[in-house]
Amino acid sequence: MTAGRIESQLHAGINAWKNIERLNLHPVGSGHYNEVYEFSDGKEWYILRIAPEESVPKLFYEIDMMHSEPPIHKKVRHHTNIPVPEIVFCDFSKSHLKRDYLIMKKMPGREGGYDLRELGKYIAQLHSIKGEGFGYPDRHFPLGETWQKTFLEYAERIFSDCLRVGAITRKEYDTFLAAYKKHSSSLEECEPSLLHLDLWYTNILTENRKITAVLDFDRGMYGDIELEFAVLDTYASATPEFFAGYGHPRPQTYKAGIRRILYLVYELIKYAFIRLARNNRPRTAREHVNQCLSLLGKI
Repeated sequence: MTAGRIESQLHAGINAWKNIERLNLHPVGSGHYNEVYEFSDGKEWYILRIAPEESVPKLFYEIDMMHSEPPIHKKVRHHTNIPVPEIVFCDFSKSHLKRDYLIMKKMPGREGGYDLRELGKYIAQLHSIKGEGFGYPDRHFPLGETWQKTFLEYAERIFSDCLRVGAITRKEYDTFLAAYKKHSSSLEECEPSLLHLDLWYTNILTENRKITAVLDFDRGMYGDIELEFAVLDTYASATPEFFAGYGHPRPQTYKAGIRRILYLVYELIKYAFIRLARNNRPRTAREHVNQCLSLLGKI
């Protein structure tokens, strides 16, 4: 959908928040899932994020994913000093545009070039926020009572998504599930800590190597902090510098090693779904599946 068509459809909805004579949307380069634009009301600049159309193939946790952001942003802004943008308007009614969208104040800074110690300090603050249950908040399914049960259920859902689109075979699906059930005892009980789970460089803005904004909390979850560390591994960010800033060392027990692999596979298998169902790249999807099978073969 073109920016001009979006402007015409959104005008009435956005005017319910602020009277803007004309929307002039400018596409923003970042954002691989949502469409992202910036615009001005003549005084301030804002970021508009629009969820994909319903026809776009989605993983189970991507359904209503944007709904998590306003309450997460509110908690983070209230309980920490992490620089997080203020969400000033959201519309999930689909009455004007048949997609969810939200508007936040534009934060200063550019992508990348951050200090991992500073990031570690901020993520320690994020993890200090505790939830009333485990899982993705404000979605179409409730939070879970225990981490082990919730994570195993989520793992089964994501493998089912991959099976549904043909990214994995039935035999591979059974192999994945069997491995997770076999090692479920390694999923020790923990507090439901707020996790970001998407801390790659495009979601971290900086000025003079100081972090000015942490963005895109829509994949946020209440769960085991070690899941965050495993996702950071995929960005090569779970370094000694990060943990120096974080203030606590990474667990190094035998069970922690098993959890790390279970968490890595949970994070990486999504790319098999994305590359096949959304990008039509079956060879790359197969490479991700093989990578996950190889990881599970180590435990």
